[in-house]
Amino acid sequence: MAEKQLHLLLGPEKGQKDQYLDSLKKSLKKKYGEEPESHRFYPFDTEMSQIISILRNGSLFSAHKLAVILNCEEIKKAADLKLLGQFCKNMPDDVTLVFLSDSVSIDKRLTALVPASEKKIFWEMFDNQKKGWVQKYFSDQGLKIDQKAITILLEMVENNTADLKEACQKLAFYFNIGDVIREEDIDNFVYHSKEENVFTLFEKMLLKDLSGTLEVFSKITLSGDTDLVFLLSGLMRQIRRVLKVKLAVAEGEAIQTAFQIYDVRGKKNQKVTGDGLRKYGLGELERIQRDGEILDRQMRELKKEMQVISFQLFLTRSLRGVH
Repeated sequence: MAEKQLHLLLGPEKGQKDQYLDSLKKSLKKKYGEEPESHRFYPFDTEMSQIISILRNGSLFSAHKLAVILNCEEIKKAADLKLLGQFCKNMPDDVTLVFLSDSVSIDKRLTALVPASEKKIFWEMFDNQKKGWVQKYFSDQGLKIDQKAITILLEMVENNTADLKEACQKLAFYFNIGDVIREEDIDNFVYHSKEENVFTLFEKMLLKDLSGTLEVFSKITLSGDTDLVFLLSGLMRQIRRVLKVKLAVAEGEAIQTAFQIYDVRGKKNQKVTGDGLRKYGLGELERIQRDGEILDRQMRELKKEMQVISFQLFLTRSLRGVH
């Protein structure tokens, strides 16, 4: 990879973007003989003038700085873009700057700052590619996984190879070479692992267990590395599915047929969904979906601490029916 000072990495495929950054860091280490000093900035957390000031000041501890500005789609103010433009035209030799976004479209004034050769878009894999990826991963570990298990595993993971690899690594830990991973094994992994996740949050929510729901949410957020926009997106996928099943059953469809139609797989998952169908009325689920979609649009504009508060309020209102 050419060693340029400016890079723009766009698109939803987090795993490949992480690989690109890792490769860039290794390249800089090889060139300078030591790890670069790393910085990560969010436009809504740090003023652009402060970011520029940090990058212009020489480092006492390293020969080079590698800075990443995340959520760069948020950089829209004319004053910020002017500051960046001035900096990028006269960058110190000891700085490499990477603009990062899950979006594929950002302000054209920002795009224009980066050489065309260093602009990359990383797209999500198609479903058939993901299934092949999972099968190959477990095959490389000396394991086999059946197709139903793959389907359920893909349902529980965000659509990028970084999260997919992490989930597969954790799952593989519980098996020996030659084992076959089946549908019920995914159930056990999802609901009985020690880590809280979107599925354990969903389970508590469907049980209308407010204190349990908030406790799980608190444990998830305490880790500090969970993207709450992705967490809400995963939760809403589950809620929309329950609503579809509820509608199908209300129209006279047998519950097992509805499960099959809407891919509610695994005995544990079906039990949890069945519990939710009994505890929530159709109107309640429609309201939760509507409120969740409103929150989803708002979350992308909020700072992390406000995301946490807004998410907690959404969970509380959903379970108490308060508006």
